Amino acid sequence: MLFRRMIAATLSLSLLAPAAIAAEEMPRVEWRDGRMMLRVDGKPFLILAAQLHNSSAWPAHLDRAWAGATAMAATTIEAPVYWEQFEPTRGRYDTSNVDALIAQARKTDKRLILLWFGTWKNGQNHYAPDWIRSDAVTYPRMIDARGEPIDVLSPHAPANLAADRAAFTALMRHLRSVDGDRHSVIAVQVENEPGAIGSVRDHGAAAERAFAGAVPADLVAKLGRKPGDWRTVFGPDAEEAFGAYATARYIDQVAAAGKAVNPLPVYVNTWLRYKDKKYPGIDYPSGGAVWTMLGLWTAAAPAVDFIGTDIYTDDAGEYRKVLDQYARADNPSWVSETGFDAKTAPYLFYVLQRGGVGFSVFGVDADPVTPAAEAATAAHRANFALLDPVRDVVAQAAFDKRLYAAVEEPGRAKQVLPLADGWEAQLSFGPPPWGDTPGILANSPAQSGRAMMIATGPDQWLVSGIDVRIELARTVKDGRHGQLLRVEEGEMRGGVWHATRWLNGDETDYGLNFGPTPKLLRVTTGRY
Repeated sequence: MLFRRMIAATLSLSLLAPAAIAAEEMPRVEWRDGRMMLRVDGKPFLILAAQLHNSSAWPAHLDRAWAGATAMAATTIEAPVYWEQFEPTRGRYDTSNVDALIAQARKTDKRLILLWFGTWKNGQNHYAPDWIRSDAVTYPRMIDARGEPIDVLSPHAPANLAADRAAFTALMRHLRSVDGDRHSVIAVQVENEPGAIGSVRDHGAAAERAFAGAVPADLVAKLGRKPGDWRTVFGPDAEEAFGAYATARYIDQVAAAGKAVNPLPVYVNTWLRYKDKKYPGIDYPSGGAVWTMLGLWTAAAPAVDFIGTDIYTDDAGEYRKVLDQYARADNPSWVSETGFDAKTAPYLFYVLQRGGVGFSVFGVDADPVTPAAEAATAAHRANFALLDPVRDVVAQAAFDKRLYAAVEEPGRAKQVLPLADGWEAQLSFGPPPWGDTPGILANSPAQSGRAMMIATGPDQWLVSGIDVRIELARTVKDGRHGQLLRVEEGEMRGGVWHATRWLNGDETDYGLNFGPTPKLLRVTTGRY
């Protein structure tokens, strides 16, 4: 029966697949000058994603779940693969869910990022198969400081690692078999918000021996610290660092085994340590890639291509702070999850501002659909519909550091955005008349303003925004003045600009004005 289900699902892939030329190039990451870019089919790719709810990735539910993502104009769908479903019996793999996801993606012209719910899901083991969770002798749990087992598989148990590694490798091998020439799947998340809820670290016998010993020499060297045991090297953070190292090394081996058979980009997402969260294992899973452990994680898990942030706040300052903690020379800005809320939509432009690789909205298949969900869909759709036609241009510009962006914040209705070549953009957020009334600086009612400019060549710009007026000014003091030589409204189709009209007169004399419906302008500046 299992074999027949696998054959039927595989046939469904071929039946649903539209005629297309096979992609020549694997999805891959590219690094240069402290920036990372994702390439898909050889082209720069910006991830504009919608993530399904945890229990929505079942064949019978895909049509309904997909509707929310389609309404948002997402080009990429993030969907889980459940270890318990994928390997219901040890060594026997049921690919029906995975095949249904790929078929659905091809039928709707979407890309997929698969989320491996394996050893960890939100700091617990609830997606491990029954045959693992019911056999704690063979597959040990973590032990807390009181000597009690918790709902987390031990990262110090070779049997746990071997089981997860084998299953993940089988998944990646299957993807290579059914998708190796199409690349509907562009990346895979390894585990989900890993770490431990219930204990800072494992206190099992193997873990205790490792904690009493020296910190591995390669880790000490990579972190630039002096050798010693865990408490000597990491002080008060020793137990959390020990847990993070064990978790990162475990996941690194799982990721490396999968990439050996199918070298797709892989990443890890993170349950964050927010400003008011202090206690690992209680406030957040201990051992995850929180910002205080990010350097350790990147050192200990070289097979993991990048680390994402699951950001659940609508506080602009906190959002920016998290992005700044993770946007580093060894890690890109990547919002692997954010709240399905209209308030989070402008924050995509924070990611662009930092040269990031993408943005994913969680739980888009709302049931029932509420007014808040409809507002969230509309707000994120405005972003995705604007950026998708130029996603390769945006991704390349972010990689090249030619993209400039800003976001409206409370009390910051006016901002200045420094640009290249002696120009700046003077931004007035809020409703019309955009600060024309002297002494009045009003935020837009929903604080929804955002702006983006891309330098495409000398004195050439792509410009867009929502609820903002953009005025360009020269900053070079050479006796010459700046001017707009031409402003074209239009769209990019197949990489070629198509102007639908030229703007002048009232439409440009008072700046470049963007209301709630986004549009794309190509602007030529000059001097006189």
